[in-house]
Amino acid sequence: MKKILITGANGMLGGKIIKRLVDLLDFSVIAVSSTEEKIQAMIQRENIEHAGRIQFLANENLLMSNVDLSDVYGAVHLAFARRIRSAQDIAQSICYASAVFKKLSGTDISRVINLSSQGIYGNTEEYRTEETPPAPVNHYTMAKYAAEIIFNMCFDNSGVRDYTSIRLDMVSQSQNLLPALCKQAIGGKIQLKGGEQRFSFIDAEDAAEGIVSMLLSSPKWEKVYNMGWDRCRYTLTEIADVVADVSEKFGYGRPEVILEKQDISLWSGMDSMRFMEHTGWKPEIELQIMIEKIFAELLNSEVNK
Repeated sequence: MKKILITGANGMLGGKIIKRLVDLLDFSVIAVSSTEEKIQAMIQRENIEHAGRIQFLANENLLMSNVDLSDVYGAVHLAFARRIRSAQDIAQSICYASAVFKKLSGTDISRVINLSSQGIYGNTEEYRTEETPPAPVNHYTMAKYAAEIIFNMCFDNSGVRDYTSIRLDMVSQSQNLLPALCKQAIGGKIQLKGGEQRFSFIDAEDAAEGIVSMLLSSPKWEKVYNMGWDRCRYTLTEIADVVADVSEKFGYGRPEVILEKQDISLWSGMDSMRFMEHTGWKPEIELQIMIEKIFAELLNSEVNK
């Protein structure tokens, strides 16, 4: 049974990756987190059946010299402060990432994935390919790009066979736009500013499936892959229309959409063909289903109040 080490294992994406590895595939996992209680909460949240295949390891203990990682086949580095956290927290994430990369580069591990962000491309208008020059516009995306550089510096001269940074599209469950629009729709009125801003999303289930498919893929990895819906994005008004459709479907009625036109430039969307061709993975959960899941969560929250 191969063993995978995952940092940030208690998070939403970490839990979904672990569930696939231990319940659907024949893997065991070293789950790295700040506390064991967080790992236990993740196991309950994801309803993981084979919890006995999961071994907890504290963040700081991973970096200790006496920790034996000789039987670890692969690793996924997810641990990073969210973009809403303080600049100090994000800076500490770079330091921790650097220490993790140095630790792993000195082992016999076969493959390592560093989870990065499509935000590294900044506000580039065209669909971003892996050759699009990075242009981070805030401290979070600059930190993510810095982590990529450190990652490559650590592994370029190591004995690790396959390593890559995956620039992940915006995860629908980890951003504020869609839930905010859904809550407005339930209240009967969606208010927009601009309207032509472009957004792209990926569901956490698809993202987890993609990362696992990378772990299982053939060797000779590229240093960077984009992962998301290939060349697919929506304007803000298009998103609001889908939210209105789903609102009707859930029995809340069709909300009034009020648009205050402004010239706001905001772009996202990637070309993910390199990743799809290498792994055979394709996302399956479309925007309407993502929004339906958010409505279902909101409805469940009201019921459980």
